[in-house]
Amino acid sequence: MKLLIINGSPKPGKNNTAVLLKRFIEGFKGTKGNEVEIFRMNNEQAYKEAAIRFETAEAVLLAFPLYSYAMPAGVKTFIEELEPLLGKCHGKKVGFLVQYGFIEAVHARALETYLEYISGMLCCDYLGTIIKGGCDGLTKSEKGNRKIRMGAYEIGKTFGATGCFNKKQLDDYSAPEVQKKQNSFLLSIIIKIINKVYWEKAFKKNGVTYEGSFAKPYGK
Repeated sequence: MKLLIINGSPKPGKNNTAVLLKRFIEGFKGTKGNEVEIFRMNNEQAYKEAAIRFETAEAVLLAFPLYSYAMPAGVKTFIEELEPLLGKCHGKKVGFLVQYGFIEAVHARALETYLEYISGMLCCDYLGTIIKGGCDGLTKSEKGNRKIRMGAYEIGKTFGATGCFNKKQLDDYSAPEVQKKQNSFLLSIIIKIINKVYWEKAFKKNGVTYEGSFAKPYGK
């Protein structure tokens, strides 16, 4: 199989999306005969070029980070470039990879539904969406977050061997779906400590009092 991978991260240098893709590709290429074309999409001209490559590709994996519960603006622009292909992509396999800093998978579920809908509008064979939270800092260390990296490798390996995503494998990889109550309690304590140590230091450095940080100069 020849797979077109489109990296839609807007970051010009190293990015967490590329880290996951690297391991996915290693797993995918574990099956003899599989080929990969990687296309970097982070400027206006690239969005148009990506749409052209999408049209002729046998299978496509679109990967990008989640920003404020939505895709980056550039990825949305790329999808809009696909409008002439609506209803014309029969037999084309399309999958997605979405990564972000929050731990829980629930943050990407609304977007996942949208991606499946778009795939249907194009008449593509929807493979599924690889969702993984907790991906902040993947670029800082090759040894860090080994479980996250290996998960991407295993999904790529399965896809390379079968031509499909395994739903159970995707669900297991994206876990936890929501945060446990005790974790919420611990997180609230950690946030208070961060606010106390980090932000008060930042306020002092910039001549702002803690009370002053709540000022609403444009409020009524």
